Amino acid sequence: MTTKKRRNWRPALGCLVVVVAIVTCSVGSVVGFNAVCSAYLPQRLPVYPDSEITQRTHNFIQEWGMGITTMVLYSPDDSNTVRSWYGVHTGTFLRESIENPTPITYLGRQIARVDFSIATDESGVGTQIILFGTCLN
Repeated sequence: MTTKKRRNWRPALGCLVVVVAIVTCSVGSVVGFNAVCSAYLPQRLPVYPDSEITQRTHNFIQEWGMGITTMVLYSPDDSNTVRSWYGVHTGTFLRESIENPTPITYLGRQIARVDFSIATDESGVGTQIILFGTCLN
């Protein structure tokens, strides 16, 4: 009488479960953080009204998501008007997000950095606006 040897699949199945769990957690974290970044950064650096986007770049999944995003805008308005508008809007948003934090604004302030540059356009007419955001980079 011969007995068949059965393979024990439990170790292989255990490894597969661990690998699937690690991949799921990693993908979930990336998707979650990307959603926080893409919800926070456009509020923190709004596009100037009636401006024209002349250049936009990002280096990860989506614009204003994880990674670095740069946007160059042109406005026919003078640079003092644009600078004043950004000062009011970014200041108001920051004050409100500190006084009444939401999970997005609280986490966004921790993981994202923003900067902007406002200068007279190279043509001498209008204003060039450069918005720069980085999140978890």
